[in-house]
Amino acid sequence: MLKPLQKVAIIFAIVGFEKGRSIIELMDSDEIKAVVPEIRKLIEISPEVQQQVWAEFTQLGYQDNMRPSEILSIIRLLFGGSKISDKVGRRF
Repeated sequence: MLKPLQKVAIIFAIVGFEKGRSIIELMDSDEIKAVVPEIRKLIEISPEVQQQVWAEFTQLGYQDNMRPSEILSIIRLLFGGSKISDKVGRRF
């Protein structure tokens, strides 16, 4: 089972550099410090895992036409709606 931070890294890999960068620009520095190393750990993501994470992300409400701030809100739902940095190191 993937941890929420791993799912976030996979989401960034799926959405690509441009969209990912615009989302990261909205994160606070602690969130960036949590997410970027997890993105760097990604080597290869199986199509099954990509599909699983993407399905969960769309179930949370993601749509292709969303603004980066809206996407960040969806990402934060993986952390109970809180900032990523508020949850990392606790139970996630």
